[in-house]
Amino acid sequence: MVLTGTNGKWFSKEEEQTIKLHGVKSMDLIIRPEGADDYRVVEELTREAFWNLHVPGCDEHFVLHNLRKCPAFIPELDLVAEKDGTIVGHIVYSSSMIVDNEANAKHEVITFGPVSVLPSLQKQGIGSALIKHSLDKAKQMGYSAVCIYGDPRYYSRFGFRCTEKFDIKTASGKF
Repeated sequence: MVLTGTNGKWFSKEEEQTIKLHGVKSMDLIIRPEGADDYRVVEELTREAFWNLHVPGCDEHFVLHNLRKCPAFIPELDLVAEKDGTIVGHIVYSSSMIVDNEANAKHEVITFGPVSVLPSLQKQGIGSALIKHSLDKAKQMGYSAVCIYGDPRYYSRFGFRCTEKFDIKTASGKF
């Protein structure tokens, strides 16, 4: 599990949220809110991105489908990346909390996931653009902390730190 504060800048409407990526291939991406008309395409993209990745099959697309109906869902942080009019990536956030049983306190945070990119376009900066862009937007919206479950070696590039340093664990005791 990794944790970060949010930082950075949100792109204005005038900038049309177009981000120029420089990586293996340079491309123009439009990052915009996901609409109801995008749901099926995004669920299919998510299934493709995670199919047989960690286990046979996957359920991330089903988790996403159900998350949209949950009160914790944050629609303002439900974003898609488009390239040439095609949705190629997606990120979604929900509200969550860190419970400190010793101090009898709860700390509101947000979390993201899944983050999905079409397999043919992975490792070209699309997921990174979605993460950076959404963290910037989250900060502008007033959120002060993001806690995710993921590989600290990967997510450290976005400012996340391992929760072990803060003695923050999952309900089952994992860091």
